[in-house]
Order: sequence, then structure tokens, then C-alpha cells
Amino acid sequence: MSGLRRLFRGSGRALAFVFAASVVWLLLDMAALRLSLGDAGGRLLKEAADHPQAPGQFGHPVSVPADKQEEAKSRWKEGNFNVYLSDLIPVDRAIVDTRPAGCSEQRVHDDLPNTSIIMCFVDEVWSTLLRSVHSVLSRSPPHLIEEVILVDDFSTKKYLKEKLDKYMSRFPKVKILHLKERHGLIRARLAGAEVAKGAILTFLDSHVECNVGWLEPLLERVRLSRTKVACPVIEVISDKDMSYMTVDNFQRGIFTWPMNFGWRQIPQEIIEKNKMKETDIIRCPVMAGGLFSINKKYFFELGMYDPGLDVWGGENMEISFKVWMCGGEIEIVPCSRVGHIFRNDNPYSFPKDRVRTVERNLARVAEVWLDEYKELFYGHPGSPGALQRTRSLCFGRAQWAENT
Repeated sequence: MSGLRRLFRGSGRALAFVFAASVVWLLLDMAALRLSLGDAGGRLLKEAADHPQAPGQFGHPVSVPADKQEEAKSRWKEGNFNVYLSDLIPVDRAIVDTRPAGCSEQRVHDDLPNTSIIMCFVDEVWSTLLRSVHSVLSRSPPHLIEEVILVDDFSTKKYLKEKLDKYMSRFPKVKILHLKERHGLIRARLAGAEVAKGAILTFLDSHVECNVGWLEPLLERVRLSRTKVACPVIEVISDKDMSYMTVDNFQRGIFTWPMNFGWRQIPQEIIEKNKMKETDIIRCPVMAGGLFSINKKYFFELGMYDPGLDVWGGENMEISFKVWMCGGEIEIVPCSRVGHIFRNDNPYSFPKDRVRTVERNLARVAEVWLDEYKELFYGHPGSPGALQRTRSLCFGRAQWAENT
């Protein structure tokens, strides 16, 4: 009996030691989490805890009150989504971690390169732009962000001038570049890239919400190879009720003639044959174009975006063809998730009409990069007439075709 008592006393001391060690480890883990999120992330966690019932908190859908239906309807055109609800939701709302199981355990190098985040906008909705910036600052390790460059493409809204400058002055890493004339999204991104100081350029739209741990997996892929272009999984923020919705993991960007971008499910037999896991990197023929990380030097070696492309449209095809044909590769990184408001129309103007601008851009891409395959583009109804431009060859179309 005395032997048993000694055994239990010894076990008690061992259990006490294990418990104490676990508490210390938990405290260190929480400290590391706060360090990785930064002070802004700590404030975000506190805000979610203090106001769990705030509209839209944790990505929940929000309904327009019956007596506000007309106001919400009248404000829709301000952004081509539910602007009334966007203004109702906290600019630093919490959202659910939608990463596949296993992502939080993945390791990355401790010497990841820093990045300049470039976010272009014209007449963006105030609350949506702020929410985009807050999500970047709150869910990114501070030491990995060299700067956040907001490129104002000659907005007409007064709140996007001095008011925005004043609001963002509280964040030392946020810089605002006010363009003196309208450039269009493509050339506005080039203006941001020209002044960026980070080793990696990360392009984001101005109506997004970055999820937990979104940045490190992107930078890890580019660190592994400077010619990798890393894209997050683009999730959906509803334009109607502002809910944050996840998407299927096994999708990749594709195009159909005449160069219409779309998403396609990877066939189940391919998933099973290759024993693909939800966390596996997905090589991608073409990318959506709005959200990606790329080595800055490599971006400039590629010739950046073609500055002859107007406003918006076709730039995702051009950069995709260019990457594959010039020795690079495009990847979707499932452990990086960014929500995006998909709108049924652009809320800004085009120098001509939207259709003609996009058609001209696509014709330019076809002439520059498709060689004899451009006939597949022009051979479809609705394709525009030919447009001539010369280019210098990289490694040829063979690598692009082989890998995609």
C-alpha cells in the first residue's frame, strides 16, 4: 500500500509537471499568434469577442431591414453590390478560417521575402476599401509586409482624397498614390509596381477580405522558385448579403475560345489517380488575374503587363501566357484564401464601351502570344478583327502547351 501511495505521489508530480508545461506552451503559442497577427490582429480578435453580434460578424449573411429596402436598392449602383450592408458591417469584422485541415500545421521558411501589396481602385466604396486594407493588416505577419500601396486611379469621390489620406495615416505601412489622370486598372497596377520596394509584388483587388494565414503560403511558393506565380483560392463574398462563402478546393482557371476565362473542376478520376489532398498545390493554365504574388524582378523581366492594354480585360490571359512561355509556372495555393466580391458589372467607365475595350485587349494578346493559334481565337463568332504588334520570343509556346 505504501508503495502504491509513493507511485501515485510520483505520478501526481509528473502530471503536475505536464500540466504546468502545457500551460506555459499554450501561453507561448498565444503570444506567437498575437505576434504573427500583430497589434491590429489583436484588436481584431478583441473586436470579434466584444461584438459577436455585430452585423456580418464571422462572415454571416446580413438582411436589409424592411424600412431600408429602398435606400439599399438606390445605393446598389455605387459599387454594383449591396453598399448599404457593406456600410453596416464592421470594417474589421472577423471571418471563419476556411482553410483545409492541415494548413495550420504546415511549415514555411523563417526567411520569407517581404512583399509590397498593391491595391488599385477607382471610386471604390469607402467601407469596402477599408475592410480590404484592415484584412491585410490584421491577418498578415507585420515583418512580411514592406508596404501596402493604394493606387487611386483618379477617383471622383471626395472621400477617397483627403479623408482617405487622414484615415490611413494611422498605419505607417500604408502609402497612397493618387494618379493625376485616369490610367485604367492595368496601367494603375504598373504605376504601383514601379514605386514598390518589396522583393515580392502581391496584387489584390480593393473589394476583398484576406483570410487567416493567407500571405505566408504565397510567399513560400515564390521563395522556392522565383519564377513561380502564386495565387490564393478566391472565395466568394456575396454581393447581396455580404456573407463570406468558401469554394471547392479542386478547381483551376481555364479558358475557352475566344479566350473566355472560367473555373473548372478537376475531374474526380484525376484526383483519385494522383491521390490529391485538399492542401496540394494546383498548377494552373491561366489565372483570374486579380490576386497573385510574383517576384518583382521576374515581373519586370517578363515586361510586366502590356501597357497597350486598356483599362481592364485580357491582362490575366497576357500575364498567364507570358509566365508559361517564359520559363515560369502558375499555381493555386489552397492554404491561402481570399474572399472577393464578384460584381455583375464594372461600376467605373471605359474610354469606349466595355465590350469593345475587352475585345481589343484580347485581340492584342492573341496577336502577340498565340502565333498561328490565333486563328482559333478569330475563328469564333464575335471575335474582333486582327491587330498587329511584334514581340520577342521567350522559350516558345511549347513549354506553355506542355505544362497546361
